Amino acid sequence: MSARIDIKKASVSYFLRKTGISKNATEQGAVGAQILVAKHYLEVTALRDISLSLKDGDRVGLIGINGSGKSTLLKLCAGALTAQKGTVDIEGRVSPQFSLGSGIKADLSGRRNAELKCLYMGVPQRNVPQYVEEVKELSELGGYFELPIKSYSAGMRSRLVMSFLRLVRGDILIMDEWINVADPTLNSTAGALQSRLIDRSKILVLASHSRRVLEDWVSTLVWLDKGRIKAQGPIEDVYAEYQAWMNSRKKV
Repeated sequence: MSARIDIKKASVSYFLRKTGISKNATEQGAVGAQILVAKHYLEVTALRDISLSLKDGDRVGLIGINGSGKSTLLKLCAGALTAQKGTVDIEGRVSPQFSLGSGIKADLSGRRNAELKCLYMGVPQRNVPQYVEEVKELSELGGYFELPIKSYSAGMRSRLVMSFLRLVRGDILIMDEWINVADPTLNSTAGALQSRLIDRSKILVLASHSRRVLEDWVSTLVWLDKGRIKAQGPIEDVYAEYQAWMNSRKKV
């Protein structure tokens, strides 16, 4: 079965109560989104009239300053968000890697969290015990795997999240930044797992601020600014244009 993402003129907005903090952020240009200021609220347009078509073999990177719409577009591509305007059609099983660390329950053991994550990631019930044991082995938590996560150090928690990469399955891989764990000795393991996932995927959509990561894994860049696609094309051309724009902003 082929994989496909077809987004046509999609728009997504969020409505926020007007506060002193949000007002200051708007005035100082700290938010990269387009913002409509009303009397009692702010309408933050995360995406506006976005059109993007992806097919088998596409490796696409998203760049843009914080608040430009990257995370919202990732969620749209993953089917985790509904566009208020426009259409989004997705064919193929989606693996949203940005959700790996979400939903972890500190009062539950590493094992129980792994079981719940298996179900969330679509692992068939009959395969859950096998996958949980693989998560345990990969995390190298030993006896701590049976203890509540609230007893873990930051490094141990990172090891558990990294091991959830083993559960990622699907044709369309959605990644919000490259995972780097707190323990530097495990970065090579996490990198190897992510590399394998990318190689197996039919479509990759990766948001990152790292030029090296983008050059390693994508061939096309989509530059987002204020919820719109500002440029799209070969990575060398778009990144050079983006970097020049960033440099000009620093001079202002």
